[in-house]
Amino acid sequence: MKLAYTPLAIALLFSMQTAQADLVSDSELLMNNAQKVYATFFPSNEPTQVSPPWRYRFYPATATYLGINQDDSGVYLLGGAFGDSPLYVNKVDAVLTMLNGQLSGTGESKSAICNASSLPDGFVYTYSGNTVNITTNGQCVKVPDSSNFCDVNPETNASGAPVATNIHVLTASNIKNFELQGISFPGVDNILKQQMANNKTCIMHAPTEFLNYTVNTDICLDITDRLSGSGIPLSGPVTTHLQSSSVSTQVDDCFATDASSITNIVTQETWTKGETGGFTKIN
Repeated sequence: MKLAYTPLAIALLFSMQTAQADLVSDSELLMNNAQKVYATFFPSNEPTQVSPPWRYRFYPATATYLGINQDDSGVYLLGGAFGDSPLYVNKVDAVLTMLNGQLSGTGESKSAICNASSLPDGFVYTYSGNTVNITTNGQCVKVPDSSNFCDVNPETNASGAPVATNIHVLTASNIKNFELQGISFPGVDNILKQQMANNKTCIMHAPTEFLNYTVNTDICLDITDRLSGSGIPLSGPVTTHLQSSSVSTQVDDCFATDASSITNIVTQETWTKGETGGFTKIN
């Protein structure tokens, strides 16, 4: 039985072909722009490969895949800093809008606030206006060595040298939600939550723009290894899910605050607060 090509059928067929062509062109543009904005992860101009439903590029220098699933129009990351399971980022349109904004200057520059080299494995940064969002996209990742998920870059002069702004900024986290799974020990969740709430950082010579930024986190951490051998009974993998929003306040002197750590982002010197309340230089 032959299907008659009515005007409606022809219109539908044309729209489907156009949508497919748009997704292909958008995918190419997205991957090209991702290489420009996130050269740390996509450092070379690799060819696009096709394995239905995927269009993807592989970056051997970072062992990273950047792919678009043509069935759900989703953008995914795999390998390298992003782990062994496909990590969903967002829809093609949303990611492309974000990348275009950064390249055109209507969005903020990644290098202006967060240092891309400090990105812990499994963490993804996205930007919208003056808001930085840090997420593990619903996956639980190993606890990074540093609890500071956004290492701030200093302002620079025309020659690229760091500039001392004399702006000191104290940052504290406002915890919106905290969940602990895999452990049954009365009160330990409140102890961990209190520790996170008290973990304040202070930045010396912060860039002026940092005072106008909000940093939101939605992360899941696997802390099983950190608790093994502690004597606390574990009922399985121990994970924490934290949703928080940072609050930054300009202060006169970082050393006169209750910060847990202080970083001079011009000299790269770091201090931590000791048990006696004083600060000890660690590098």
